[in-house]
Amino acid sequence: MSVLSHAPNSIPTLLTSIDLTIAGPLDALSVLDVRHLSAEAAADGPIVVLLNVADVTAVGASGVVGLLEVLHVLRARGGDLRLFGTSSALDQTLLQAHLGQVARIYATRQEALDGGTNLVGARHLAPQSRWRGLFARPRRTLGWG
Repeated sequence: MSVLSHAPNSIPTLLTSIDLTIAGPLDALSVLDVRHLSAEAAADGPIVVLLNVADVTAVGASGVVGLLEVLHVLRARGGDLRLFGTSSALDQTLLQAHLGQVARIYATRQEALDGGTNLVGARHLAPQSRWRGLFARPRRTLGWG
């Protein structure tokens, strides 16, 4: 069973924002609640939905598709959906489905609110690839090196 709670926003931004939290599995039911609350909030104009995913325990395919639909609807209206928090289940799903180009997970709420403009440190979701170094040729010099 998933639990969705609304948290009041205290930081003013250019766009109005709403804070939501998902706890438990990320599935069609929990995304339906997110979609309903974001549609209500976006009725007055563009809005940024800040979604805390730190308590997500499992991710279903319907949850990922539902989040992408919410993201599409909000961006079509001039808003955005920004995920924040540390969830290993969601990190693995984003890596496996190559969704890092579409949606990213910010480390903190403040980074999500800023939209990544003031990042403290980059988050590397994938380990750095070193396979190219295995077969690399040594650099050659002409004797003056």
